[in-house]
Amino acid sequence: AVRVSQVAHHHTTDIDTTKEMQSKEWDRIANVCIGRAATALKGNAPGYTQEQRDQLGDVFTSMAATSRTIRRVLEPGRDEPGTVDALALVRLQLEGLYALCLMLENPDYVTCYVQDYWKKGYVDYLLIFEETRALSRFSTMQPTVPFALQQLGRLFGITDAQAYTIEHEELGRPLPPGVSKQSIQPFPTPGKIVSKIAPGSKRRMLERLYLKYVNLCSFAHGLAHANLFKNVFDSRSPHRYVASDAQIDERFQYDVLGEAYTLNF
Repeated sequence: AVRVSQVAHHHTTDIDTTKEMQSKEWDRIANVCIGRAATALKGNAPGYTQEQRDQLGDVFTSMAATSRTIRRVLEPGRDEPGTVDALALVRLQLEGLYALCLMLENPDYVTCYVQDYWKKGYVDYLLIFEETRALSRFSTMQPTVPFALQQLGRLFGITDAQAYTIEHEELGRPLPPGVSKQSIQPFPTPGKIVSKIAPGSKRRMLERLYLKYVNLCSFAHGLAHANLFKNVFDSRSPHRYVASDAQIDERFQYDVLGEAYTLNF
């Protein structure tokens, strides 16, 4: 486990606390960075195919879309408890960052990324098949890879053995004669990604951010931290008496608005 003593960065200079920055300016800078990254990925990158570079570019543009959503969620202000959910979206942004860092370590991780996505899609299809097999409306469904997934599978390098292995694992169906089990590995979560990154500044960054990621998980998992914030920032909540309006505004500015914009950026 990552400990504070291992990752804390000891500051020697302070920020200018009187300086303000508008959210639109944050957006502008972020969009410039994303645009440059997308442009760079259109060129040659040793070891990465065009399809793999496209996947990396898609992660960047996806994060840009989530950034816009975060801004919209925060717009109502401190008296709308739903603004707290922006922090769950910020957690999603950190997951995008971890995924990009890992995929830029080795193109094999891009393959793992897309094949894990394919597997989840096929498992979901098999689940629907099992649950609806007695309904005449779904009589055309078969417990085999549908055409759309076949096409996607070819793009992602899915083998017949991998598809048969999924059917074996999920439905208990025996593997065909001569076919060996070939499982698709899950794409690592942030906690497992850190150890796969080469030592250096990028790994130190991810180690430091991991403790923040763990904290943000509270807002995605509906834990006490998130529930408390939603009560405090709800003008209709009976729990508002625990703090003055000025104190609530300060907490919103620091714990929700500032946290969301800074981490998202």
